[in-house]
Amino acid sequence: MRIRLALSLLVLLAGCVSPSDPLGHRDALEDAQKRYTNFIRWGDAEKAVQFVEPDLRAKFLAQASNLELLAISDYDIGEIEYNDDENTATVEVTYRGYSLAQFVERKIRVTQEWKRSGTNDWRVRPDLERVVALLRGETPK
Repeated sequence: MRIRLALSLLVLLAGCVSPSDPLGHRDALEDAQKRYTNFIRWGDAEKAVQFVEPDLRAKFLAQASNLELLAISDYDIGEIEYNDDENTATVEVTYRGYSLAQFVERKIRVTQEWKRSGTNDWRVRPDLERVVALLRGETPK
């Protein structure tokens, strides 16, 4: 009876751990990246900032008021490219949205740069200024 219970527990645990990602680093990034991108979509900078590199948070929040002038109708998350040696990853994200001043929907593609610190804390180095400019139809600085 104890052996069956132990084997059942082992099978359950094995199903939760990926052999290619035993510490769950990639799963943690996918979760953080999806949550961050969703907060950007809905213009919720106060929640999105928790995923931003600490040294960039003040700049991010200063630019975040520009999100209020945009409507992001949808986004697609592309392939995630991991660099396990450097604890980094890049993600191609395509946003669809428009400036409330123009009502012309644009499809833009941006690259998010992520870095893992600690065990599974992923932080993005956002370029919010670029996202806002592209959705407004402007050339980024």
